[in-house]
Amino acid sequence: MKKQPEITEKTRQRFVDAFWELAQEKPIRKIAVNELTRRAGYNRSTFYEYFLDTDDLLAYVEDQLLEDLKQEALLSLPENGPQKDLESTNLFSNVFLLMNEKMYLLAGPTGDPGFITRVKEELIPIVAPHLPISTDTDHFDYVLSFVSSAALGLLQYWHNQNKSLSAEEVCVILQTLMLRGLSAYVTPKEPLGNGAVG
Repeated sequence: MKKQPEITEKTRQRFVDAFWELAQEKPIRKIAVNELTRRAGYNRSTFYEYFLDTDDLLAYVEDQLLEDLKQEALLSLPENGPQKDLESTNLFSNVFLLMNEKMYLLAGPTGDPGFITRVKEELIPIVAPHLPISTDTDHFDYVLSFVSSAALGLLQYWHNQNKSLSAEEVCVILQTLMLRGLSAYVTPKEPLGNGAVG
């Protein structure tokens, strides 16, 4: 007799939840099937009904998170086409808060090195038209790569600092850097004059 779809989905989700719990305790690549089954409360044969192996589960988890990120980005962006004013949206805070723990676990030092590339490939095409960077800019792809790497690096740094700032404060820094650049944090130099010897 075939299982009900809701039971199937509940079982699959139990394995996903077990994965996230274990990922907070040890490197992702060291999570074993027997640990997942014990944590989820099922046997090995049940695990293999849903996933080929731990790599297959990891791919499923990453696909889920990427889909959530894309949907959140689409919901947070202006509705009437590309606009350069992102300050009036919740894009940064919504996506950042959704990425928070799970993104750090997947993209951090004990995660999956290839996941960052997938994030960039999936999110950049959605967000890029709304950034205050012209697509005609020389080396546009390099600029986007810098911006996305910096955003992900900020997330990792925040975690490594034991979240010494609130999520809201980090979002403000991220949004300011993304929309105004480093110049927003540069102190203007004193002009020559005022008794300076030149």
